[in-house]
Amino acid sequence: MQIFNSLEQLNITDKTSVALGNFDGIHAGHREIMQNALETAKERGLRSLCFTFSNHPFNFILRREDSDPDAVKLICTEEEKKALIEDMGFDILVNVPFDENIMKMRAHDFFEDIVRSKLNAGHVSVGFNYTYGARAEGRPEMLKEECDKAGISISVHDAVTVEGHVVSSTLIREMIATGNMELTAKFLGRPYSFSGTVSHGKRLGSKMGIPTINIPAPDRQMLPPNGVYFSRIDIAGTTYDSVSNLGFNPTVNEGIAVRKIETNIFGYESPEGGAYGKDVTVYFDHFSRGERKFRDKEELFAQIARDCANALEYRKKR
Repeated sequence: MQIFNSLEQLNITDKTSVALGNFDGIHAGHREIMQNALETAKERGLRSLCFTFSNHPFNFILRREDSDPDAVKLICTEEEKKALIEDMGFDILVNVPFDENIMKMRAHDFFEDIVRSKLNAGHVSVGFNYTYGARAEGRPEMLKEECDKAGISISVHDAVTVEGHVVSSTLIREMIATGNMELTAKFLGRPYSFSGTVSHGKRLGSKMGIPTINIPAPDRQMLPPNGVYFSRIDIAGTTYDSVSNLGFNPTVNEGIAVRKIETNIFGYESPEGGAYGKDVTVYFDHFSRGERKFRDKEELFAQIARDCANALEYRKKR
């Protein structure tokens, strides 16, 4: 997949089938738009292209850094977003920053300068609520008029619903915020996950005979409530069942205000320190309980044992 990170890099000579959108979560609604662009490209011999932004427009407009507590948090990281788009089969990804120039560009100019000229669109696929141009003046109806005049075909997709709810990034963030990981997975079309590099921790699980890894909790990504989750972890291409604690682990880290993801792994055999420094992905499947402070390590270990037993029982029922 070709990746362009700025409009200045673009030099696309072949006609393209373009999926237009912010695609900040690559959720079920986004996928319908993107799949149409892919299918049209295949049917008409066009190159498939996904156009999106490398930052969230709202954060730029409100002048909020991604790490700002009030910023719109990511549903998936840039790396995950690129991987998902590539896995779908796109030929080209245009992943450019939403900046002052794009923010102030009138809708007609966006169509002419970007969609028609730089992207060389032969077909465009958008959602029912797609907006573009200064102050979001462009709507699907306007885009359809522009496309019709230019001889570009267009598909405008209705809302996608799951269990009676319209799929949206906003609603997915609300679900994550309440720890509803099962419904989040249905809306995304995949389990919610976190990736990171394994760091050293206190290895409490290891002292109980359960391999344990730690990764930092990402500050740019949407985090569910602190607590214990039934999870899975991918290490070097192999996925293991696990239990993960998101939070501060107050029993042994009193006064430390750094959130982390501590994962106890079932069936993982590795030499001492074998996972340290490796990149892993942890999938959060089910919220089990909130984080709490225990009287001592013995009480903590007893609860970890119960959490592990509950997680194994949960897996048996699935």
